[in-house]
Amino acid sequence: MMSSAQLARTGGGLASVVAGALLLVGHLANLGADPDYGTVLGSSLVFTAHLLLVFALVALYAAQAGRGDVLNGLGMILGVGGTVMNCAAIFVEIAGAGGQDVRAVLTSGVTGTLTLVGGLAFLIGLILLGVATLRAGVFPRWAGPLLIAGDLVFGAGTFAGSAAPAVELAGAALTCAAFVWLGWSLLQGAEVRRVGALRPRLG
Repeated sequence: MMSSAQLARTGGGLASVVAGALLLVGHLANLGADPDYGTVLGSSLVFTAHLLLVFALVALYAAQAGRGDVLNGLGMILGVGGTVMNCAAIFVEIAGAGGQDVRAVLTSGVTGTLTLVGGLAFLIGLILLGVATLRAGVFPRWAGPLLIAGDLVFGAGTFAGSAAPAVELAGAALTCAAFVWLGWSLLQGAEVRRVGALRPRLG
């Protein structure tokens, strides 16, 4: 019978692997579609990936809780908060891909602000988690930099104009590789700490 730590490790590892794969497949499905909303299928896959990332990010943080510093905790908090807000925005984008006029929801008022904040929080959170991963030495050395690179390349798609879909796809591919690698490492035995250990360490 699995212990709670083993169950968390297995669940978090699977969530990370599947989320990474769905991010890439979702962005592949969105290629050539509406640049703002993609396709219903593609955006639905990305939405599912972000839901799974909530569990994956907590498990990745927990595996590094004994060695990570404050960056590990901040990365997890911002990453989880950002991905939850992104879920709301992507859910609206699915409606946009289905033909509904949702532009005002994503660009103005409180909902527009939350969309912007969610994207920034997720971006910063993954960068901090990548740095913490590199410093903690629990996961493979290059998994952290790969996560950072994927995050930065995907973020650069915002400023890439007509090349945005290709840039975002490249970022999604790097991010996918990072999450699959990290998740596989969890499944192979990276230790997930008990809930009582899930506190950011200051040194």
